[in-house]
Amino acid sequence: MSSPSTLFHAQRLAEQLPPLPEDMKGNDGRELARHRFLTRTLKVLSSGGTVTGDRAEDWRRVTRQLALLWQMANAREFRLSVSGLELVSLEAESLEPAPAGRPAATGPLGGDLIHPWQAAVGDWVSVPGCPPGPFAEASMAMPDQEGIAGTVVIVDQWHRFNPGGAPHAEVLVDSDALIERLDAGAERARAREQWDEDRRRWHAG
Repeated sequence: MSSPSTLFHAQRLAEQLPPLPEDMKGNDGRELARHRFLTRTLKVLSSGGTVTGDRAEDWRRVTRQLALLWQMANAREFRLSVSGLELVSLEAESLEPAPAGRPAATGPLGGDLIHPWQAAVGDWVSVPGCPPGPFAEASMAMPDQEGIAGTVVIVDQWHRFNPGGAPHAEVLVDSDALIERLDAGAERARAREQWDEDRRRWHAG
């Protein structure tokens, strides 16, 4: 549920977001993609909806992209405009309530379904596309040319016996995807058993 005051914030930002200056449309289209992301997200927020399933997270992403546009801009008027909009976005973020009910949902492995950014470092998580492991980080991915951005979830892999493997896995998921938070104690015990078994097989082979 959105705060009525943040609907006003979103409408205000949507109306006042300035066009992207011509000299910012290069750089492989990165700033153009950020601007399209802002336009799409603010349109959804203005209608009372959410892109990620968590309006506060939507606002965090808007704030971050405004800050990046400010950093890349040369035109004084554009810089002043987006810096002012960034302050409005920060205020809107603080006014949004936390999403209700999501952590109570149960995933296929019996854990809690949560938004990636609701996990704490060290939580044991299951993310589609990689083996379960300790949560390290979640961040917004670079928007594509349509202004659509997913979420990059980083899961540590130190618990796996894999001498040639990477120390972590990076998984790109949809912006509104949920991950599963598992029982960390049980998963650590299971991981230790699996590590011992994999080590035994490694040396036996």
